[in-house]
Amino acid sequence: MFDPMNKINICIVTLVLSAFLSPILTSVSAQNNTNLTSELIDIESQFRDSTLSYTKWRVTFLNSLGTNGNTSQEYTAQYSINIIGGIHGGLDGRELGLLYNVETNYVHGFQIAGLGNVSLGEMSGLNIAGITNYAQGPMSGLQLSGLANISETSTEGLQLTAGLNVSAGVLSGMHIAGIANLSQDDLTGLNLAGGFNVTNEDIEGLNLAGIANISNDDIDGLTIAGIANVSAEDQSGLIMSSFANVSGDFMEGLILTGGVNAAKKIEGLSLSGVATLSNDFTGLSISPLNIQKTITGLHVGFVNVAEEMDGASIGLVSWYGNGRKNVDIRYSDGGFLDMGFTTGTHRVYNQISVGFVPQESNVFKLGGSIGLVFDMRDRFSRISKDNWTVTHEFSLYQYMEDKWHRQNTKQFTYRYLISSMPNNQFSIYAGPSLNILKEGSVDNLTWYSMWSPSIKNTDYQVWVGFNLGIRLFKQEAVERVNFPLERNF
Repeated sequence: MFDPMNKINICIVTLVLSAFLSPILTSVSAQNNTNLTSELIDIESQFRDSTLSYTKWRVTFLNSLGTNGNTSQEYTAQYSINIIGGIHGGLDGRELGLLYNVETNYVHGFQIAGLGNVSLGEMSGLNIAGITNYAQGPMSGLQLSGLANISETSTEGLQLTAGLNVSAGVLSGMHIAGIANLSQDDLTGLNLAGGFNVTNEDIEGLNLAGIANISNDDIDGLTIAGIANVSAEDQSGLIMSSFANVSGDFMEGLILTGGVNAAKKIEGLSLSGVATLSNDFTGLSISPLNIQKTITGLHVGFVNVAEEMDGASIGLVSWYGNGRKNVDIRYSDGGFLDMGFTTGTHRVYNQISVGFVPQESNVFKLGGSIGLVFDMRDRFSRISKDNWTVTHEFSLYQYMEDKWHRQNTKQFTYRYLISSMPNNQFSIYAGPSLNILKEGSVDNLTWYSMWSPSIKNTDYQVWVGFNLGIRLFKQEAVERVNFPLERNF
């Protein structure tokens, strides 16, 4: 006859010490490689099932003090009542226990216990415990506990606890935990935790964590964390966090964070409040700081940095190893002399500049510009000269006065510039500009005004001006672009 007293003692100790879950979790993890496999557990359960006798009712005061006496571990029952706690062979029905319910073989059905429900085999059905539901075999169905739902193999179904859902195997289904969902294998389905979703394998599905989603492998699906999403391998899908999204290898999809997005390779749309960092980036990156080794796509940020860039950038400084790094000196209408630092690609550049009137030492302007460069033959087919370009430049200026005190005066300027580049270290350009000035405390900034409207008690000046300048240091000719629907002159 089967005598499971050693395992029964372990179960009772588990219930008594369930408030101290760390040792239990450590034990589950350490024994994962030495416990019986699911197949062996199934075989053992079938053997035990064949030896169990059936009784419709059983009532137990404590352990063997009940209707089945010392033979309680040889019986399964349809209805079971444990006034304090009971140790039985199995359950095929309903069981109530003031403190605990222990089954040496299996649980199939409905259990309620003040402290815990324990099965040395599989546990399936509805299991409600004030502290812990524990199964040595697979756990499936609906498990509710105050502190933990624990399985040494796999867990499937709906697990709800104020503490931890723990599985040494796959944790699949819907898992809601006040602290964490922990799995040695995959974590799949709806994973909702006040603290952490943690697995040694994949996290898949809808993953919501108050602190972090952490995987030693991949994370896929809709993944939202209050602090961070971290994976040793890939992340894909909609990935959101307040502090960081970090992948040891590949990250793709819509990736949003208030802090940093970081991976070896990123594809998709990356939005971050601080920085996007990667070796290889493809797509659109919007961040105050974008740093990549190579990028194919669009950079939008205050500072954009990459060794190789194939695309375009918008920012204050866009520094690329294969991009432009120029110094511009420009004279414009109104007597302003501008000096600018130009970076970016050879097709799209960003410029920061300072301008002043040599005769007026107390008036300055600070500006930022974006330029789009085209081969002149893209616009004028009859011109066949190499290294001639047409540039559309858009600028916004803030005027300063009296030792760099900020004024209300602002200016928008559009320039149409024609440039000749004799070599890759020097070019000269000139062209007209359209200017709109919002008047403030600074006066006499233009020689004339074509139109002076007043909109909502604010005066504006509009005029056409001119620009003449030189550009120094590293430059390259841009490739021709075909515009089949555009008329050439």
